[in-house]
Amino acid sequence: MPLIEKIANQNGTIGVWELKETSDDLLKSCHLNSVDKARLVTFKAEKRRKEFLATRLLLQKLLPEREEVIYRDEFGKPSLMDSGLNISITHSADLAAIILSEKNIGIDIEQVQRNIDKVVTRFASPKEIEFIEKSNDPQLVKILLWSAKEAIFKCCGVQGVQFNRQIAITPFDYNAQSNFSGVVQHPDKEAAYDLFFRMIKNNILVYCVQH
Repeated sequence: MPLIEKIANQNGTIGVWELKETSDDLLKSCHLNSVDKARLVTFKAEKRRKEFLATRLLLQKLLPEREEVIYRDEFGKPSLMDSGLNISITHSADLAAIILSEKNIGIDIEQVQRNIDKVVTRFASPKEIEFIEKSNDPQLVKILLWSAKEAIFKCCGVQGVQFNRQIAITPFDYNAQSNFSGVVQHPDKEAAYDLFFRMIKNNILVYCVQH
């Protein structure tokens, strides 16, 4: 089974799954509770079914001794029912990942070559666009900033956040360090975050931890 990476540190535990199998093959290995069975039948697209099942398999691999139930709030933020752990979930075209932690966390994964040129001004501030343009690898930095802001957005749990104005990433030397920082400044939420990234199979994985 393609559990291709497990990362455990003081911030929590991350599992990454490569979406190689069909949904039928994934289902054979997946022990679904009644809530998940009901949700699975609502997904018609093969890719969405694979993402859903891979997420459940990751949860089973990371917490084999417990049967956890994932539920979502009115805005779609996932939580574990009756658990002291927080969860965040993400998918790219070919990978799925989750992070589990007692801390307030968020995670995002994106293919490095994803074309997001048309939305750069919607998620990056003028200062961040300058950081992108002056970098040695503008494509990588674009995806890195996008993924970082997605992780923060998932973590903060507030709707209506303007990525280019209300989430800010501090420029850093992405060639020399894998940790950086960011903030959200929204009328309903102000918080600072530590962020961490790594490359996995032509994808950038970013996770954040709220201070």
